[in-house]
Amino acid sequence: MAQAAQYRQDIRDLTALTVTKMDTYHVIGVIFFVLNFQLIMAGRLGVHGPSPPGYILGIYWVCSTSALMFLCVLIWFTLHASARATAGMAHMLTRSVRLPIPTPKQLDKARRTGNMFEKQRVTDILRVPFVVPAPKEAEEGTDPAKKSGSGKTGAQRRMPKWYQDESKDLHTSKGGAPAAVRGANPEHFELYRGLQQEWAVHDCYARIGILYFFSHWITAAAIYTQCHCFGELRGIWPAWSCSVVFCTAHWCMLKLDIQE
Repeated sequence: MAQAAQYRQDIRDLTALTVTKMDTYHVIGVIFFVLNFQLIMAGRLGVHGPSPPGYILGIYWVCSTSALMFLCVLIWFTLHASARATAGMAHMLTRSVRLPIPTPKQLDKARRTGNMFEKQRVTDILRVPFVVPAPKEAEEGTDPAKKSGSGKTGAQRRMPKWYQDESKDLHTSKGGAPAAVRGANPEHFELYRGLQQEWAVHDCYARIGILYFFSHWITAAAIYTQCHCFGELRGIWPAWSCSVVFCTAHWCMLKLDIQE
């Protein structure tokens, strides 16, 4: 029961990783959606002062509209990835990683009745305790299938029939966690890995979208700062100081997201 609860918590943690990241991207996108509209509408160039050259305005409007386009794509991808990850978690928790509640058939197999001795062998019924060796569990790291045929037959002969039936019916991996295999991942991780293909692409392109959005928006903000400071404020140092800040921020983003 505790192991199944741990498996369910693994699914929740993996889903929360994607949902939290997408929600963070979504909040950033909504905030900069307003800032981008302020840059386009309220901060129009050439309204309160002389208009910049046409080629500068062309670059400015291309960067502003491109930033808005990538911002819409970013918000769409984040919403889809977050919703799809939540739906995938619900699918896994309700169908694949459920608590191991025994079925009536399994309870009937585990229940012992008074006529069970009729299905046992005579040697098991007449076994003298402490004289006939008790069944031993296989050592860790050994494979019973690799043993010789005579040794396997002798081991089965010394095992009581009830022990063999219990190992066959109750100790299987059906309905619960699979048998542990050295070097293999648990089954719920493999199932979740296949389910991640539903939103992994949207997660990846949301990250790419936020990179391209900031690249275009920072370029547009730098052009707006220079045109506003040069054309309206007649300030040289504020124009170049703000441009250096924007260029440094752009270089840091490219360094973190692409080169590293």
